[in-house]
This record gives sequence, C-alpha cells and structure tokens, in this order.
Amino acid sequence: MGVQQCSVSQELNQFFDSAYLFCQKYFDKEVSTVENRRFSEQTPESFLRQYVFVVLNSGMKNAVAERIFERFMANLDLNVIRHLGKKKAIETALSNYQAWFKEITKVDNKLAYLGLLPWIGSVTKYHLARNLGLDFAKPDRHLIRLAEKYSYGSDVLRMCRDLAELKGLRIGTVDVVLWRYLACGCPQI
Repeated sequence: MGVQQCSVSQELNQFFDSAYLFCQKYFDKEVSTVENRRFSEQTPESFLRQYVFVVLNSGMKNAVAERIFERFMANLDLNVIRHLGKKKAIETALSNYQAWFKEITKVDNKLAYLGLLPWIGSVTKYHLARNLGLDFAKPDRHLIRLAEKYSYGSDVLRMCRDLAELKGLRIGTVDVVLWRYLACGCPQI
C-alpha cells in the first residue's frame, strides 16, 4: 500500500495552525463541541434548535443572530423574529420538526433532505448538516476566498477534508476553526 500524498500546501498548513491556536484561545468550547458532536446523538429537540439557529443566521451577522436566537429559545416567542420569511419558516418548523427529524434519520442523502426544508438553501444546508454532527463544511464567502487562495478553486469541502485528514480532525471542526479565524479578521484574505 502506497503512502497517501498530502495536497495541503505548507502555507495552508501554517495558516490552519495559526487559526487553530487562535480558536483554542478564544473559541475552544465551540471547537470542542463541533469536534465531538455526532448526528447519531441528535434528538428532535436538538434538531429543532440547530434548524432555528441556522435559519436565523442566514444572511445575518453571527453576533446579531445569536442574540435573536437566545431570545427566541427562551420562550419560543416568534415575536422576537422580525424577518417575516424566517419567522414563517420557524413557525412551520415548530409544527413539523419531529416529522422532519424522523425522516432525516431514515434517508440516505441527509444533505439533500436538509436542502428541502424551509429557508434552508444550497449553502445553509451545509451549515445545518455540520451543526447536526454530519461531517461537512459550509462554503461561505470567507472559506471560498481561502480555498481560491490555496488553489482549491471554490471547493471548500475538499480543502477542509484535506486539512481534516492531515490534522486528525473532523471536516466540520476545520470549517469552524477557519471560519472563526477569518470572520474575526485574523488575517485578511
């Protein structure tokens, strides 16, 4: 059996190491949570929580979305959600999340199924999948720019998978580490 060639450049490897050290210092709990989360441990209620979080985060700064999410989850009060489309999607979820969860546990292509849910699109399905413990990376603008810089084109999943294999981490963990580092402006791409 031959030795697998590592396609991660030394520069990307060093960039990830810097990002990982940064996240260990400032976001260690989040990184640990993503690394240890498994889909098999999800419940209908945790599925609903992650769905709501991703819907609220869609197209919004994370810090703002987190505040709305916490206010909503405190009492499941739809009135704290001002965006009518997101509000309607979450209202639908409150009535259907148990059936949705039952279905996703049965289907083979979980990513495709997530893309069928209200307000979950072609990018946010990766975010929800990762947050549910499925090993995916979200191809957001930060990670796409990074992938392009390091000769991956726009293939964020391949870049994160290569780093995950090199570092012995999950793809979703690599995603969160890189995203947090870039979203905090450390450094600009």
